[in-house]
Amino acid sequence: MGSSPTVWRRWLAHELKRLRLETNLSRKEVAAKLRCTPGKLHYIETAVVAPRARDLEEILFDLYQVPQERRDHYLQAARNAKKKGWWEKQEDDRTVPKWFSLYLGLEQGASEIYTWETQLVPGLLQTKAYAAALNASSTAELSDEEVRARVDIRMSRQKVLTGEEPIRFWAVIDEAALRRNVGGAEVMREQTAHLLEVAQYPKVNLQVLPQASGAHTGMVGSFSILGFPASIDPGVIYIEYRTGSVYLEHPSEIKEHQIAFEHLRLAALKPSPSCLRLQKILEDYS
Repeated sequence: MGSSPTVWRRWLAHELKRLRLETNLSRKEVAAKLRCTPGKLHYIETAVVAPRARDLEEILFDLYQVPQERRDHYLQAARNAKKKGWWEKQEDDRTVPKWFSLYLGLEQGASEIYTWETQLVPGLLQTKAYAAALNASSTAELSDEEVRARVDIRMSRQKVLTGEEPIRFWAVIDEAALRRNVGGAEVMREQTAHLLEVAQYPKVNLQVLPQASGAHTGMVGSFSILGFPASIDPGVIYIEYRTGSVYLEHPSEIKEHQIAFEHLRLAALKPSPSCLRLQKILEDYS
């Protein structure tokens, strides 16, 4: 979970729900004992908000009878959940919209990400120039300063691939996205060369889905599957649209996207042939 308060909040939420179910208490019964509404408890158990220390102590110690040796761990988790991530300190509607700040918190605390991209190079793999060209073409009509701020954040995000404990990252990218000329030939040469470099990282797998593949299961649109260190956390599906995003967490939704990603992985070129295709694309931009 690292230093991501978002993921600590998720872990604590899952744990509190698990403990409540183990004690056979309804949300309404716990809320009554806490002298709060069931809605407040729902927000805590779905990681919308982190619990206050006083409420947490009452939940854990008085209601759920958590052993003494585990109490400090839960209280520390609550403190971690209350902290501000580096991305939240820069949160505003133009640079880091609130809906995207949530995703950054999940991404920065994930242990693995599997992503399918149809239109562009995934954010964690973009070069500075490519990211700048994308943001400059945005319908948000960003100023030069706002573009630079967004690009800086995107570059900071990429530390999850190169830090002391890099995440496992597996990307399947439609070849059409790699051949879409974003920012000009020089930008695309640099971007394609960067993909070839990143593809050599020990925990990165990169596959290209050829344009000649025909109809496939990913034509509905792009998505990402995020997994987290805690086994109690089932993960989340992230789907982005122009002004926001959707998070899918029902087991059947997660399973459906896992199956779709497996089909895409099998339909795409294997990692080594994908690098050969990237080399060909690089040559085409030369």
